[in-house]
This record gives sequence, structure tokens and C-alpha cells, in this order.
Amino acid sequence: MIGGDRQVGIAAAASISYDRGVTGTKGPARYPPISDYAMIGDSRACALVSLAGSIDWLCLPDFDGPSFFGRLLDWDRGGHFQIVPEAPFEAQRSYIDDTNVLRTVFQTAGGEVSLIDFLPAETEREKRRALEPLRSVMRIVEGRAGRVAMRLAYLPRPGYAAGAVDMHARSAYEITSARGRHTTHLRSEVPLICTPRDAHASFEVRAGARVRFSLAYSLGEPAVIVSDSFVDLAYERTLTFWRRWCERIRYRGPYGDQVRRSALVLKLLAYAPSGAIAAAATTSLPERIGGERNWDYRYCWIRDAALTVKAFLALGLTDEATAFMGWLMSATNQTAPRLAPLYTLHGELRAPERTLDAFEGYRGSRPVRIGNAAANQEQFDVYGELVDAFDCYVEDQVANVSADEARLVSGIADYVARRWQQPDNGIWEARVEKRHYTHSKVMAWNALNHAVRLADAGVLRRDPGVWQRAAEAVRDTVLHRGFNVEVGAFTQTLDGAELDASVLMMPLVGFIEADDPRMLGTIDRLRERLDVNGFLLRYDGDDGLSAGEGTFLACNFWLAAALAGARRIDDARAVFERTAKAANDVGLLAEQFDARTGQALGNFPQGLSHLSLITAALAISLAEGRPTQ
Repeated sequence: MIGGDRQVGIAAAASISYDRGVTGTKGPARYPPISDYAMIGDSRACALVSLAGSIDWLCLPDFDGPSFFGRLLDWDRGGHFQIVPEAPFEAQRSYIDDTNVLRTVFQTAGGEVSLIDFLPAETEREKRRALEPLRSVMRIVEGRAGRVAMRLAYLPRPGYAAGAVDMHARSAYEITSARGRHTTHLRSEVPLICTPRDAHASFEVRAGARVRFSLAYSLGEPAVIVSDSFVDLAYERTLTFWRRWCERIRYRGPYGDQVRRSALVLKLLAYAPSGAIAAAATTSLPERIGGERNWDYRYCWIRDAALTVKAFLALGLTDEATAFMGWLMSATNQTAPRLAPLYTLHGELRAPERTLDAFEGYRGSRPVRIGNAAANQEQFDVYGELVDAFDCYVEDQVANVSADEARLVSGIADYVARRWQQPDNGIWEARVEKRHYTHSKVMAWNALNHAVRLADAGVLRRDPGVWQRAAEAVRDTVLHRGFNVEVGAFTQTLDGAELDASVLMMPLVGFIEADDPRMLGTIDRLRERLDVNGFLLRYDGDDGLSAGEGTFLACNFWLAAALAGARRIDDARAVFERTAKAANDVGLLAEQFDARTGQALGNFPQGLSHLSLITAALAISLAEGRPTQ
């Protein structure tokens, strides 16, 4: 068997019983749990595959393109591509060790088969040689024991299922689907029955047999056709690509398996053509089932990406950090010194928000949004994350800073020094009037503090006096107005009384020591007021939306990191391990978690959750005096 037969997962592989074959899981057929999905990708596009062998989410040609399969957001209209046993089965799955190649094993009364799913991965040299990099989903069914009757269902619904698709069979084994200039070509080793809207197949797999399928995308004619032999070659190359990439990870601290899987997720979300880093693979997965908190996260948030750069640098993954810094210099030139909270993956500023009224939403959670109006907000924390990441990158790489880079960072520091006293929309992008958020002020200090460091080191050829004085003023303001003596905690806003878990970032950026009595009191108050069964809500204040959401996983990892900094290592480990268990069977974390039901919520998988896991593991490793690299 190509690639071996070893299966390794972060947690024990799930064993799920199914009694409905193609239609869905045991119980309700519509909309499996969010944690039912695993992601495959090639750092350009990605797909979500359910435990029932169904690709229910795939956007083409890129992360932020229109959905080609969108059953995740509309079970009946969205489209999907499923390969599954005809008979009732049990399913187990895992990523093949140190890769993003997914293997699902189906066990039936008559035998056992495995379904291998991946998008071909290429080296940077291979990408540069290709005029148009191959975008293809490849699926391999392998017989492992006995005989298993299988069924295939292929329902392409491009363009968010809007309009008709021109679908026709080129032969019994090849089907082309076209919408405008966008063409996809399904190649099968078993005969397909094609209709104008879908295709189906029934076939049997015996032990030792291999059946290959490929779905290739191209812009315009002629359609790309992938040969069966190339599927095998791409499989071998993809395993090699991911294993060699994992060899570059230099982390040697605790929770190594979780850190490696999180790094693999972040690599999938790093958009290779530009270096941007997407916040998540999906749009509009709800923070509360049936609620309105449904957002499009298929864009590059400066905050999340800058934090990811620091995580990559800590793991020794410098190529990805370098690629993002290049994208950053290009994208932010449009608005500098002001920064937008988010940009498109290609570095464009506008991401106009609209709703897909024809989609019913995941389990009826509407509206379904594409685009994100938060691009127009003012969020002061992004300045701190960016300058912090830039400082870390320069120090880590001993990099020469160009005149344009120095001018950008100096301009940002000047902007923050002038405007830090203004209110903003905050890290959580509240859709209410601007406020004086404590976290935003702390991150303004962070930007100024790192600018002073860069100037003192001679990287920025400026007198840092103005920045230093502004940083001292910010710090004094936060310590006197951000800490509420009666509450015994740093609060969400200056002179406020409501709590917000984002203040857990204060010791992580060096604003205050983690064992300072004020910080320890803050940790205790947060756990008293925001805790739900060991998981933290983000805040307890109004954000302009209807109430109700899950606990926020990144906040729990920030808590673990803060506890580690305070030398409460056993407590930090307990919080980390409890939070890591919110991952699904293949180690993927959503944005949020319903701590009462154990249900994943929000967009999935979420980059911020995974990079915060890495941050917490690093903090625990440092607290224990272990080397991380």
C-alpha cells in the first residue's frame, strides 16, 4: 500500500456507527455536528469531509471563492460529493502521520475499505514551474478485507448554488461541469450515471483493490483531466511534501502532537500564492445554533496572522513567516499608517458583506454571510500585534529592514502615538458604538513599546522619545482606569465593571507580570464570572447582537499561558488539557465550544484556536524550564 498503513491521530480515532449510508449519520440525516468534519487542502483551497465520506464544503478556485459544494450551509441546495458504503457501517478516521492526508476506514458486515482524501501538495519550485497550479481533490478507495458495496453521489452546485450548471458526460468515466469560464472535471475508475444535475455510481471493492477518483478545476477550456496513474503519483508526492514540511518543526516541548497538528492546520490556512493567512476555512458556521452570529472568516485578519507569524517563528517555520511579511508590506500600503482589521487573501481592502438569502444556513442558522463588514472598523490591537510580530521577525531572522518597511512601522508608531486616546471597535468587533477597550489600549502600548525597541536597536532610525512618552501614558492610563478596585480585576473598558477575557493577553505581551496581584485577581474574577464548565466566555458585556454564544477556545488557551507565566503550572496544564479535548477526533478545533453539550461552534477549523494552543504550549514549556527548539 502506497504510503504505508500507519494511522496516527491526536486523540483516539472516532468510532461512529451509521445506519443510513449516503443520507447521513445515525439519527437526524441533516447536518452532522461541526466536529464531524476534517479538513484537507493544499494552501490554496480546502475541503471539509464528513465522517460519512461526504465533501460538504469546497470553494473554488481559492479559500474565499464561491462554494462548489456547500451542503454545510444548505443540506438540500448546497451540493456535495460522497463516497460511502451502501450497507450500515462504522467509521474510524485519522490523518496519516505527519500529513494533511485523511484516511477514513469503513467497517461493514461484509468487509472493510478505506477512503483516502487529499488535495495534491506541491513544492514552491513545482508551483513556480506551473502556469496554473493544479487544483484537484483526489479520492482513493482501497479494499482492506472482504467485499464492500459502495455508492458515489456527485452533486456540483457552483457559485453558491446560484444558477444552472452545464454538466455532461465525456465518457462513462468522465464528467465535465461548467459555469461560465469555471470548469471542473470528474474522473472515475468506475462507470458513472450522469444526469444534467448530478452523477451517481454503484461499485464493489474487494480486498487488495484500489479505485481512484479525481476532481480537477480549471479556468476555461480545455478541462484539466487527471489520469489514474497520476493520482497514485500525487498521493506519494503529497505524503512526502507534508512529512518533509513537518521535519522543519523544531518544537521540543510538551504536547508535541497537538502542536504539530495545529501547525499543520495553520499551514493549510496560509494562502500560498500571496503569503496571507486565512482566519478559518469556512463562512457562517454559527456561534449559536439558530442564531445570527454567523460570519465569514475566509480573510486575513492582521491580528490573527501576526500571532501566527510569532507561532511559526517559535517553531522554526521561517518560510511561512517570511511569506506573510512580504504580503503584509504590500497589503497595508493601501491604507498605511491606518490598518484595516482584515484584508482579502490577495491584499485587497474591501470585503463587502452580503447575505445568501437562498441558503438556509447550518441547521437553520441565518443569515448566511459572505464578506465581512468588520473590514471597515477601527481596531487598535492590530497595531500592537503587527509591530510585535515585525520586531520578532527582525530579531529571529537578523533581517535587514528596507526603507519602505522602516517607514511603514515608524508611521504606524506615529499614528498610534497620536490616536491611542480614541475609542475603537475592539478585538471582538462589537457592532455597537466605539468604546475605550482595555485590551485595545494595552496593544497600543505594545506597538509603541516594540517601536521603541526597534529604534533603540537602530532598526528604525528615529528618536523614540515621542513613542516612549506615549507608551508611558498608555500604561499609566490602563493601570489606573483599566483596573477596577471594587471588582478586583482589569475590566473590558476603561472605568468599566464588565469583564473580558482578552485582558489575559496583558502578561503575554509583557505589559504586566502574570504573578502581579492585580493580574492574579483578574484571573480569579474571570474564572468566577465567565466560566462555563471549565471553559471561558469572551465577555459579559453587550455587543449589539442577540445574546448567546459558546465559550471561546482561544481564551482558554490564553488562560493556560497566563497561569504558566504565574508559575501555576499544574493549573495551566489542567486548563490546557481540558481545552485540547475540545478538538475532534483528528485534532481540529473550532472557534467556540458549547461546554454544556460538548458541541463545536463557529467557523472550523479556526486558526486563532490552533495558534493559541501553540502559544499556551510554549508558555508551559518555558515555565517548566524546557527548551522549545
